[in-house]
Amino acid sequence: MALLAGLLAYIIFLIAKLPAEHLVSRVDLPDSLRIQDVSGTVWQGRIEQMSIQGIPVRAVQWQLSPWGLFAGKAVLDLQAGNIRNADELSLDGQVSLSMSAVGASNLDIYVPADLIIAQLPLPLPVNARGRFKVALQELDYARQCRSLEGQGQWLNAEVAGTQGYIALGNFDADLNCKAESVLVNIKEPNSFGLSAQATISPALDIRVSGRFKPAQELPQEVHEAARLFGRPDSDGYYQIRL
Repeated sequence: MALLAGLLAYIIFLIAKLPAEHLVSRVDLPDSLRIQDVSGTVWQGRIEQMSIQGIPVRAVQWQLSPWGLFAGKAVLDLQAGNIRNADELSLDGQVSLSMSAVGASNLDIYVPADLIIAQLPLPLPVNARGRFKVALQELDYARQCRSLEGQGQWLNAEVAGTQGYIALGNFDADLNCKAESVLVNIKEPNSFGLSAQATISPALDIRVSGRFKPAQELPQEVHEAARLFGRPDSDGYYQIRL
């Protein structure tokens, strides 16, 4: 019995001290994920640089709770980037991973706006500044959206105009699940008079529908660009279908 206990303690010691870089080197990562300079152990470690779908993430740190493993999932306290640096992605919160699901709780994510705008199917190129903030109180995603409660914001929004960047203020949205997809419900008031719903399907197809009416105090070039969406309705709103 003493021999068995000693062997078990030795195995636990080896796992606790297992370098994280050894584990990462044995994992078949998807092409969309790149990882460089891994240090620390499986339980507490750091990745100096990584990219997800081409979006760079710096200084990723994690702590792995051993208790979650008994439930068949990895529960990680994550931190990445510098929240004070508006030019890089940052996050802070808890993420859980299993063979079939991804979860999160009390997770805050900040992403430079230009990285997200570049992924959207817009009718014309847009250069943007500011940051998107996503605050997730709860997320349960298993090949489809099962549970989601959170908020999204575009903070200090700016878009490039012919005379420089145009300040648009902040935009707010609620995040929920709808028919297995992620629903982003953008709400007024905002300087664009924008209200819209964007859905992101499990296949990552993005659909946007809504309307907007730029504030009168915005530059004339904003109102001229709005005409690319067609004629306004009787209330002055332009319709969005993307």
